[in-house]
Amino acid sequence: MGWNLKRNEVAFTGTMTENARGDFPSTSGTLSPPPGRPNWAGRGDLPLIYLGWGQRDFASDPLPRHVDPGTNYFVLMRGSVSMVSDEEVRTLRAPAALVIEPGFPFGIRQNAIKPVEILVWVWRGRPEVPELRSTNAGFSLLPLTHSPIDFLAQVHVQCRKEVSLADASVPATLAALRTLMEVELLRASRATPAAGDIRWALTQSWLGKNLALRATVPALCDYLGMAPSTLSRFFLDQAGTTPGKYFRQLKLDEAQRLIEQDGWQVKAAAHHLGYKHANDLSRALRSNRELG
Repeated sequence: MGWNLKRNEVAFTGTMTENARGDFPSTSGTLSPPPGRPNWAGRGDLPLIYLGWGQRDFASDPLPRHVDPGTNYFVLMRGSVSMVSDEEVRTLRAPAALVIEPGFPFGIRQNAIKPVEILVWVWRGRPEVPELRSTNAGFSLLPLTHSPIDFLAQVHVQCRKEVSLADASVPATLAALRTLMEVELLRASRATPAAGDIRWALTQSWLGKNLALRATVPALCDYLGMAPSTLSRFFLDQAGTTPGKYFRQLKLDEAQRLIEQDGWQVKAAAHHLGYKHANDLSRALRSNRELG
């Protein structure tokens, strides 16, 4: 077991011997992971050099310090790792990304065996988006919001599909996917509370107009353009609860207002708010009063 060095997209046979620091001394090239860990190594005519994804164990198999021939985009989806360079050790906690430019020596390790999930791209040349280019450090560390993780995973899957094709459009499509990935990384690293507040206001407005819906989560995912897992994290961040619980409470609050302030009958309020039976609303209101 161990990492294999690829220089000029040709893999050496066997595993190179590391020194005491866990380096491959004076080497340059992309490292492929131990057997059984999903990855793809590119052809010389493509702008994409390497793809890696899935779970990794950097405690048992640390990534030795090395120099990639292109820019390495290391997205940490789950867990915590440390980046080791000549000058320092930097800790990453998911969700986060490293953008490591060509010629910068680095390695990845863990202090404890815990689940780690990653997405990795190695592209030729420096980042296309100027804001992602490091001015002097050789790398950028980007704390991310959770929102882009599902989208970045989709872009990664699309890259894997593209490299399996053999038509002349692949380089152009990969270049477009690279720009899309870089822009999404930049946006996620610059997310502000104001942006979240705007989306939360849109969410509350939509929910208020759709209280009679029964399949609320799929419809809200479609409206916001979020995956269900992203929507759950969004509600946890904004309201401290799940989408389902938040929606049920909104319906109960509106039912109570209609009955107590506007004089509606329970049956009419239940029908208006999408309950199957008036008894369902009565039980929900009674339980809500008991909990309150």
